[in-house]
Amino acid sequence: MTREAMVESTPAIAAEGRRYRVAIVAACPFPTLQGSQLLIRRLASGLRARGHDAVVVTYAEGLEQALADLPVRRIPRIPGFRALGSGPRVAKLVLDAVLLARVLDVIRRDHIEVMHAHNYEAALIGLAARRLTGVPLIYHSHNALAEELPTYFRSRTARRLARVVGAVADREVPRRADHCIAICRELVGFLRARGVEEEAIEMIAPGGSPEEFPLCSSAEAARIRARFGFGERPVLLYTGNLDGYQNLELLLESMTIVRRTVRDALLVLATHATPRDLPPYLRRLPAEVRLVSTGDFATVRDLIQVADLALCPRREWSGFPMKLLNYMAAAKAVVVSAGSAKAVRDGRNGVVVGTDGADAYAAAIIDLLADPARRRVLGAAARRTVENEYGWERVIDQVESTYQTVLARRAGAVAAPNAQPFGILEA
Repeated sequence: MTREAMVESTPAIAAEGRRYRVAIVAACPFPTLQGSQLLIRRLASGLRARGHDAVVVTYAEGLEQALADLPVRRIPRIPGFRALGSGPRVAKLVLDAVLLARVLDVIRRDHIEVMHAHNYEAALIGLAARRLTGVPLIYHSHNALAEELPTYFRSRTARRLARVVGAVADREVPRRADHCIAICRELVGFLRARGVEEEAIEMIAPGGSPEEFPLCSSAEAARIRARFGFGERPVLLYTGNLDGYQNLELLLESMTIVRRTVRDALLVLATHATPRDLPPYLRRLPAEVRLVSTGDFATVRDLIQVADLALCPRREWSGFPMKLLNYMAAAKAVVVSAGSAKAVRDGRNGVVVGTDGADAYAAAIIDLLADPARRRVLGAAARRTVENEYGWERVIDQVESTYQTVLARRAGAVAAPNAQPFGILEA
């Protein structure tokens, strides 16, 4: 769909024709095929389609071919400093300092009214920029850092320290923003318990895009399977990054069990990660597991469309895996661990595994592989869930309302006698 057609098919901006000038701050490569970056891209595109002046301020790297007409303000490339993966890296300290300078430049040049920062690094940059400019900050929370940060480390000592650092960030960063958006209800409760006031936070779940996953004919599916050399084997699919919080070790353990019953089953790990980014346990894979490099969304889409089952083993409760919405939009039966089972209702539009063990996860896979009719029913229900409950128009409606609330609050604070400057909020 063209941008002009999208504008015509979406609601009017507002009765008064209000357009917002927004800097979407993303301290990461952008765009990539990772979930957070996908959410940011679709959010920015949706805002632009409604006529808002939204720009993304981000790192130097990204998949330029995925941008269409989306304006991106990048930092310059710095030799020796790249951050293509998730997680803490020393290089990011330099990149984030440069990104702060870029945000300040964009605020001045584009007359930005509000910053919309995603994840903790961008929030810290936004807080610094707010202190210097007075522009209000909306923090878009994708996770609880105390839960995710330890998964990037192997030693117990490092994990313990990461948990402490994450807990401090969870307690101090969100409550200092002017408003918070959390992507799931659990995260709303978590942040409120850490000092975010009730009127300063709301839940806005991400959206899904069924139109990006047209139902695949049997002939087309056969061609895709032949291209990847799958043949008639049952294909179990995981898409996304390979970071520790994804709990991929559970999938490898489960496959050992699955293969005792379904001997030709194949687990496909579709990822944009480069070979040097692979964790040690994925560098020598058994024959029943295949790593497929995915440098573009079309490849990911094709793999999802021909998979017999789509898998999400992530235990962490605080996020909302975008891969789940992609699986469901493509009408795939999903097997998901309970912690990350957002949008999935056990037995109705997918299967939720409530325990952490590989035995239970493997049993759910084996049961569904033996029942193609049930897979079709669950997949159809999953697609309806996305169509009816997780549309992007709903997301943009809510985000527009948030901008209106924050800017009205700012105007009231400025107008009030003896009001504290809005851009400088004390702890």
